[in-house]
Amino acid sequence: MPSVAEIVRYVDDYLRIREIHDSPNALNGLQIENSGRVTKIGAAVDVSTRVLTNAAKKDVDLLIVHHGLFWRRCRKKGSCENCGKR
Repeated sequence: MPSVAEIVRYVDDYLRIREIHDSPNALNGLQIENSGRVTKIGAAVDVSTRVLTNAAKKDVDLLIVHHGLFWRRCRKKGSCENCGKR
């Protein structure tokens, strides 16, 4: 199985994250790194304690999620199209 770095490089290139602009609040890409070894990949829409606990129970060592842990703060009230916070 490829390493975390190889998978991240492939996914970043495939999704063209440097070319396709997202919300300025989005922090796309790898957010938390493990030892670099990948044996099982999991996926979820949102990261949460429950998702992380279930992934750990299933020995998932690379979790791909749509809504990651970290986002920049919304600049002003009502301005965040990603999270809908008002």
